[in-house]
Amino acid sequence: MTERESDEVLRNDIAVALSRVAYFHNLVAQGPGVCPTCHGPTPGQGMCSTCLTTQANLQGATCDKTFFLAYADGWHPDAWSQSAHTMRQYKAVHAPQQCVDDVHMLTFTATWVHDPCIRAAEQHQEWDVATYVPSKRTGLHPVTGVALNIARIAAQNTDDETPSRIKRVSIACGPVHAPRVANADRFTVPDAVRPAIEGKRVLIVDDTWTSGTSIQSAAAALKAGGAASVTGLCVARWLSWRWEPDVPLLQNVTTAPYDPFHCFAGTNQCRLSRNL
Repeated sequence: MTERESDEVLRNDIAVALSRVAYFHNLVAQGPGVCPTCHGPTPGQGMCSTCLTTQANLQGATCDKTFFLAYADGWHPDAWSQSAHTMRQYKAVHAPQQCVDDVHMLTFTATWVHDPCIRAAEQHQEWDVATYVPSKRTGLHPVTGVALNIARIAAQNTDDETPSRIKRVSIACGPVHAPRVANADRFTVPDAVRPAIEGKRVLIVDDTWTSGTSIQSAAAALKAGGAASVTGLCVARWLSWRWEPDVPLLQNVTTAPYDPFHCFAGTNQCRLSRNL
């Protein structure tokens, strides 16, 4: 079997496996009408008003780069969409296993196929540290499972106790409890964690971006704790049929099933291209 034939087999296997998450939707390319930070709608060019407000409230201490694997469409007028159902239910107390599996499979496969694309978008600078956006819920946080399924991190999961090149740390909720508000004090970097992030490039992971205030507030806390840069990665960018500015974008992206070979990072350095 030639390398081309082997890639074609692998590409087919991935397409078949991810057909079960075809209910997600591919990101549109950056350009006029698309916010370069959140990939939501914006009039003209540049950031949307929500991202501009968040950036101002956090005094510019936001993610240096953001990545989204797919869109989820919320509040569909006909019925609750499968993408919205999955992103809500995967983190329920008694989460349906298929929802958990779908989120993890989408995360791993998309970040494996497009890891070279992410690297190119970040000028091939490696992450030193990985963390996730915490919450006040007790027990193991569902987002840890997402973070561990990012391909570059999953590749380090070995049983021989070899130290991971990308160090994993946990940050904590801060003194301010203000959901949907951009405030760096919503989160804090514990003293024991600070030496690990000072001067480092940090990846922070979340499952869903609605307004972005949670992950951006966490990024601000990381920078206040000494991080040199912060990359944000979310599984889903939530769009709502109830919010008029989102509707034209939703009408565009929901016309076709999710394509795992569509480059969400915009650099098209994919391990496997759409057409071999």
